[in-house]
Amino acid sequence: MVAARGGPSAPAILLTMMDAAGKPVRVMTGPVQKGVQRVAWDLRAPAHQLPPNRPRSEGEEIFDGGPTGPYVVPGRYSVTLSQRVACVVTHLAGPVSFNVLVDPQGTQTLADDAARWRFQETLQNLRREVAGALELANNTSSRLDAIRRALDARPAAPRALHDQVRAYQKRLNAILVELRGDRALGSRSMPTPMAISERVNTTGYEMGRTLGRPTATHEQRYQIASELFAPQLTSLPQLVETDIPAPERELERAGAPYTPGRIPRAEQ
Repeated sequence: MVAARGGPSAPAILLTMMDAAGKPVRVMTGPVQKGVQRVAWDLRAPAHQLPPNRPRSEGEEIFDGGPTGPYVVPGRYSVTLSQRVACVVTHLAGPVSFNVLVDPQGTQTLADDAARWRFQETLQNLRREVAGALELANNTSSRLDAIRRALDARPAAPRALHDQVRAYQKRLNAILVELRGDRALGSRSMPTPMAISERVNTTGYEMGRTLGRPTATHEQRYQIASELFAPQLTSLPQLVETDIPAPERELERAGAPYTPGRIPRAEQ
């Protein structure tokens, strides 16, 4: 038994699944209580994003299993058992080898599995990037809203600074429309183009429930999403890392209320 303690460094049991080449494909946590314990691997690779950091609702428990990764390809795998105590990982047992087999009643071939896995790897990378960009854009929207309120709290702030921040919000809104769709139009039941996130997540949802090759529609959706996402991946970092810090520095010099993402500077 591993003594349980709370906090981020709480002890943990780790099971590491590896492919035939010894490359880790999944790490799972197991129970730390003493006695005979069982852990089931769903034969999936890691999901492209973390589950929400909040309690799951009753509906989610029933209908939504949370983010999942693609099924691995059939082959030889192994698993090791380790413990993590006080941030130190200690090997306990293994590796123990096992086989992941093709369903003999299924119609897919090993070539189908290989083609599916290649597509899933590139799709998961794109889904991860889109999810990260969308979260960053949402957080930046809250950041700009706080900057606007801080400017309103400083009557002496120049009008040009107000206008600059609102121009940044307009640019960010355009990025959000591309990433998640036009919610204003959608709320009025008006037709809207398929958003980048919808393209990749719909494809991921469909591919996550099949062992077959990607269809021509899946490949086309992926290609369109990649092409639409490329300019957003350039515009968003420019806005977040270069443009927005400028008015934040002005706020700090003016002694405006603190806003999220702004680094406080000591008076010189």
